[in-house]
Amino acid sequence: MKISAFLKQWRKLGQLLALVLLCFTLAVGCNREQSSLQVQTTNNNRDRITIGTTLQPRTLDPADSYELAGLMVIYNLGDTLYTYKVGTTDLEPKLATAMPKVSEDGLTYTIPLRQGAIFHDGTPFNAEAMVFSLKRFIENGGEPSFLLSDTITGIEATGEYEITLKIKQPFAAFPSLLAYPGACAISPQAYEIGAGKFNPMKFVGTGPYKLVQYKSNSLRLEAFDRYWGEKPKNQGIDLQIYVGNPANLYNAFRSGAVDVAYQSLVPQQIKKLQEGATSGSWQAIETLGSAVNFMALNINLEPTKQRVIREQLLL
Repeated sequence: MKISAFLKQWRKLGQLLALVLLCFTLAVGCNREQSSLQVQTTNNNRDRITIGTTLQPRTLDPADSYELAGLMVIYNLGDTLYTYKVGTTDLEPKLATAMPKVSEDGLTYTIPLRQGAIFHDGTPFNAEAMVFSLKRFIENGGEPSFLLSDTITGIEATGEYEITLKIKQPFAAFPSLLAYPGACAISPQAYEIGAGKFNPMKFVGTGPYKLVQYKSNSLRLEAFDRYWGEKPKNQGIDLQIYVGNPANLYNAFRSGAVDVAYQSLVPQQIKKLQEGATSGSWQAIETLGSAVNFMALNINLEPTKQRVIREQLLL
């Protein structure tokens, strides 16, 4: 039962992460209510996408990021060994070139790596760089470090473009851990290994976008012209942050200041935008997500102790 529950949890995470990249680059997002995403059909600068959000990343250091706001950005700046096919929970290779070769005892995973990828600072990607990235994720002790430290016992480069991982006990869902955005490859020239040695306001990875500006209320990403894979369909992304202020996000979208409104609008705003979408001025896109919203009522106090009042509140 424990294994089944864990697998189910990782399938849900996989579905969320698979949708994040689509949200960011093609202006599609997830979550049914608070994250229902609105997209303008017109864009004053067709070379770039402007996304508005109320979520502010705590950190962009992949070894310490464990919240959606940061992971949403990291997912587009970095590449992991494996990723999810968009809109599914099916894994596919990314910086790996094939699914792992697993030993008969289920404890050793051998992974072939992609050749020709480079980091945003020009450093070549290879097995040593991937080993550095995974070790740093574990040893720096960030919030998500347990995802790998509780499972992995050894990491080594067994070829210029091959790594071998050893785990504590057989675990069928292990490749899913390697799809976590924080387990992405980062440049050994830009980071250090050591407890607490984080760089929250920079990112040097191999992803389709590179970070060129990080301010308290905005981030600017440029398409990486030396990206190994399919190039972005735009020149870059501007992320405008309206911290904890859905009203400003809503108004910015209505006025055309942002092309995409994502995470989070309040239900009344979402309803109005959904109604406006029928005129063709913008699109309202929604799908299942991982967030749970709830309201608690104290039935020992007036007026919520009255059932009729509670029923009205829940309508």
